[in-house]
Amino acid sequence: MSHARDSCNMASTEERAFKLDVNITKSEDSSPVFFKVDGERFKEVQTLKLQVDTKYRLSFEFRPAMEVSEISMGGVNLEHTLKMSDERSSQYECLWSTYGMNESKSKDRFYSVLYIKFTNDKQLNARIQCKMYSLKDKNHVTWGSCLKNLHIDCKMKDGQNYIDVQQVLFK
Repeated sequence: MSHARDSCNMASTEERAFKLDVNITKSEDSSPVFFKVDGERFKEVQTLKLQVDTKYRLSFEFRPAMEVSEISMGGVNLEHTLKMSDERSSQYECLWSTYGMNESKSKDRFYSVLYIKFTNDKQLNARIQCKMYSLKDKNHVTWGSCLKNLHIDCKMKDGQNYIDVQQVLFK
């Protein structure tokens, strides 16, 4: 009888947490990007400010280390490079281009989805509220706070392929 109970306990779902920091800079000069607090005007409280026709460097740090097989941003697959990995963390880097994206209208926001697939077939989807500015705009795009990174808290459960995104913080 106790043997059957032990088998049931082994079937319980194991949950593991990990943290992901995403650093975003312009690739041409490593200048930072900015975000602003929109309050209650939109679905999300904070908005990432980006420019059209611009290449960005995305750096990902996973704690503890995770093995990535695929990364996409806004539906575009990105070629990624493993920069460092040990048992505490792993770091990947890729370039993302906003060429061909449209400038956002005033009072308009959109979601860019960060999608990451891991070698264990788990998948992460994080929605990031964004506003696109023209290349000519040198003022509005830098109003607000300098983004150090997007901090994403995640949980994985055995038996499910998706990763629960607990929160996305703009820091």
